[in-house]
Amino acid sequence: MAKVRAYTNIALIKYWGKSDLNWNLPTSSSIGLTLDRFYTDTSVEIDQFSKKDFFQQLNGQQIEGPKISKIINFIRNSCGNKNFVKVISENHVPTSAGLASSASAFAALTKAASQAFGLELDNRELSKIARIGSGSASRSIFGGFSIWHKGQNKDDSFAESILDPVDFDIRVIDILADKRVKKISSSQGMQLAQTSPNYDSWLKKNDRQIDEMLKAISDHDLEKIGLIAETNSASMHELNRTAKVPFDYFTENTREIIAEVDQLYKKGILAFATVDAGPNVKVITNSEYQEKIINVLKEYGEILVQKPGRGVANV
Repeated sequence: MAKVRAYTNIALIKYWGKSDLNWNLPTSSSIGLTLDRFYTDTSVEIDQFSKKDFFQQLNGQQIEGPKISKIINFIRNSCGNKNFVKVISENHVPTSAGLASSASAFAALTKAASQAFGLELDNRELSKIARIGSGSASRSIFGGFSIWHKGQNKDDSFAESILDPVDFDIRVIDILADKRVKKISSSQGMQLAQTSPNYDSWLKKNDRQIDEMLKAISDHDLEKIGLIAETNSASMHELNRTAKVPFDYFTENTREIIAEVDQLYKKGILAFATVDAGPNVKVITNSEYQEKIINVLKEYGEILVQKPGRGVANV
């Protein structure tokens, strides 16, 4: 039996589209930062007497997940062990609200399952398997900043560390204005967004922003990191609005928070808004400015401050 904890990560340069649905290959590379607040604990135990896999959440509800089964089957076939498993997962992330609950869940599952089956895999190989369940899970394998290379096939699409530990002052403020499950899943949203007439130009811009973000991280340039992430996020959500079937994750609160963050930056405060596939805004800043930002935004919902977090590890 193996038990593993993995944390969520924020996408600073986002991937928003897939070139291969079966192997979950992205149309673009992405860069993320693993954080320290939200996490998933998952245990995987080999059960020699069971005739099927058993998946359970902490609340006791039995769940059947095709993506969970896909990862378990991949690992099982890799080592030639045909035994079934018992999987128990405890998720400490608001689910399906754009806070990367699937990233931590599938990263934890991948490492726990590989260990339970006796596989000694390095983090690059773990990231390839975690990617099958959730693209962002490939980045949650690593602590600090990481990059997920889009690759050309299932073997060369992997994530790797950029900077861990993070040796400069960066904070991410989550404003949980809306904890409801989003109506359009990330997978659905990506497919719709790829119908936008702006999609090809967005991919080319993403490639440039990858290089710009890598340099900004190397230079420890928080302002540059924030500006690039903010622009990348805005461009991603514009794809949604220009899709053949337009949709939008933003609520009125989302727009108001982004406007408040923009005003803070104009006043000389390092504050940059980024939004994943959901209505909730994350603000990139540092410890110097976090309280000023919280005082302005606390009326919109629950506020959580996160620091850079660690990669997957046993618990």
